Amino acid sequence: MANNLPPLPESKLTVLCRVEPGCLGPDGKEYIEGFCRFAFKEMKLVLPSFVQWLIIPRYDKTLPEIQYKLRDRNLTTAQATKFLEMFNKNTNEIESDLDEILADLIEEYLAKH
Repeated sequence: MANNLPPLPESKLTVLCRVEPGCLGPDGKEYIEGFCRFAFKEMKLVLPSFVQWLIIPRYDKTLPEIQYKLRDRNLTTAQATKFLEMFNKNTNEIESDLDEILADLIEEYLAKH
């Protein structure tokens, strides 16, 4: 019998997204922390059955913009794609959707601040 229940939180793919302060304009450093909290709350509604989102500032440019994790273990893009295939998704779709959503959230956030 197939189990149609969503994965447990520890079995969800964590997509860690680091947002550069410059995305919020020349004064982005003033807004980045608040924006990340705002975006994190909004992203909880995106693919909630199998993805957990972490939206944090990208202060260290040596760290990747997007990182995939499963149970606190870093995954390669290929490994993340393999996981997402179970849900008929792939990392290209996730990253493209994320870019669009973040652009909209930045506009929304800046309009309020």
